[in-house]
Amino acid sequence: MVKGPPAAVHVPAAAPEGPPLLLIHGISLGAWLWERDQRILASMGFSSWAMDLPGHGDDAGRDVRMEDVYRAVRDAVSAFDEPPILVGHSAGGLAAQVVAAEVDVAAVVLVAPVPCGSVPHLPTRAGIGAILPSLLAVVRGRNLTMGRRAYVDTGLSLLTPADQERAMARIGPWPNGMVRDMVRRRPVVTAQDIGAPILVTHGLNDGAASLYGSRLLADHYDCVLWRFDDLAHLPQLEPGGERHTRAVGEWMQAPHGRQVREIDAFRPDEGVGRARRVSRDPSPARSDSRFGDRRKR
Repeated sequence: MVKGPPAAVHVPAAAPEGPPLLLIHGISLGAWLWERDQRILASMGFSSWAMDLPGHGDDAGRDVRMEDVYRAVRDAVSAFDEPPILVGHSAGGLAAQVVAAEVDVAAVVLVAPVPCGSVPHLPTRAGIGAILPSLLAVVRGRNLTMGRRAYVDTGLSLLTPADQERAMARIGPWPNGMVRDMVRRRPVVTAQDIGAPILVTHGLNDGAASLYGSRLLADHYDCVLWRFDDLAHLPQLEPGGERHTRAVGEWMQAPHGRQVREIDAFRPDEGVGRARRVSRDPSPARSDSRFGDRRKR
């Protein structure tokens, strides 16, 4: 039986088929975020461990720095007897990037992640509007607490009112030190630092993190980016989020980077213009792409 961090919520697979998973939640959340995902992943052959970060869960309300978070994730990884896959959400995605650059992991999944310091952090207008009313408290050294309206605008928009209430009952304050570090002290991580395959996912309805920022991050790591049009910042709780979990689970069964399909060579008389190229390419054009003619596969 695979060993993992003893303090984490462990959901074993009846017949494990892949590496163990370490699930890392975002700021103000907790191990509870992954309850539905852990059941689905167990049915796909993955044993998973969902950890509470410092300043969260039973530790909620204590002020911590991102270095405390990185240390806790490193310690959790060291408890496994084989390299795990790191699945990091939002601020947990930043921790996953930093730790994956330091220790051996099997793969990395970044769900609506805060980027490393190599890539600009591009919050949405809604995200900025949600934090601004509490900014003075952060400057004064207090933990940040946001109300339901701010969370609906940034992360809970797709949930029913009843589910929003249940989520708000479990959401805690944002540790002041983590907020400051994510703004000013995000470590630089390069693609060469992480030797494992990486997947980035992003919900088009995300009110906290921008799609463009996720694309920049995927380009930085030269990795796969998956966009889910019907999801937002918390696919773990959202209707339809099961599809996200199963898609990620299938990728984790055979992790890979960007894949380029080869097509038949062009004949000289066919020309080399864009219209000719598109007519020969079986994949559809991406009308939403901000990268012009660059094709993502």
